[in-house]
Amino acid sequence: MVFDVLEIPLSTIPQHPLPHQLGSPKHHVRIEAPMNVRERELFQQRVYFYLNELRTLFAEAPIDIQAGISEAALTQLAHTLADGAIFDSVIELSEAQRSEEHALHKQLMSLRSEQSAERTALRNKHREERAINASRQHHLPILQKEQEQELQRLTKRQMDSMRSLTTHIVHSLDGRVMEQQSALEQIGCPLFIRTTNPHQIRIQMRVLDWIMRLSHRPLPTELRTPSVPNKWPP
Repeated sequence: MVFDVLEIPLSTIPQHPLPHQLGSPKHHVRIEAPMNVRERELFQQRVYFYLNELRTLFAEAPIDIQAGISEAALTQLAHTLADGAIFDSVIELSEAQRSEEHALHKQLMSLRSEQSAERTALRNKHREERAINASRQHHLPILQKEQEQELQRLTKRQMDSMRSLTTHIVHSLDGRVMEQQSALEQIGCPLFIRTTNPHQIRIQMRVLDWIMRLSHRPLPTELRTPSVPNKWPP
């Protein structure tokens, strides 16, 4: 898909005071305008940079993902990325999700190990019982039935425990998705609203992946905001 170059008016770009402008004396007002203009120009260039990167990622996405993301949404996302604050938020959310997934996976592995040990112990118990009653052939059918019932009770209890943990895991991960949606919606990230629609969630996960990938691509030096001198005014 080929996109036309989208001109973005400077008037649409949020204007934030530079660090040196906070609390600056009034007699320095005359030199603030050039710095504001330069800052806005850099911001605009970063928007173009991220918009081009997003268009490349967009072109690689499946058709159903592309169908759910408009050019306007890409442009809005480029503005959000150009501001830069969203990267820290997404990294923090991703780390929290990985931590929770690790804890849930650990619980699942622990339960599986525990249940495997229970089954092994029961098999050993049944083997010993059969060995003890080997000479009592008339009692073996009764013993076999008792052992089958005991195995069925264990299997049912283990299935119930696994089902309960699985439900807990699903609810925990669904809750984490909702938290991510709310957090990103609050900071103005496009395409993020609270939803349980599977297709919309797939689109959101794709956008999150884009943001994470772009967070590892450093801005060109000429697009970075110049540092404020240690002494102000010069």
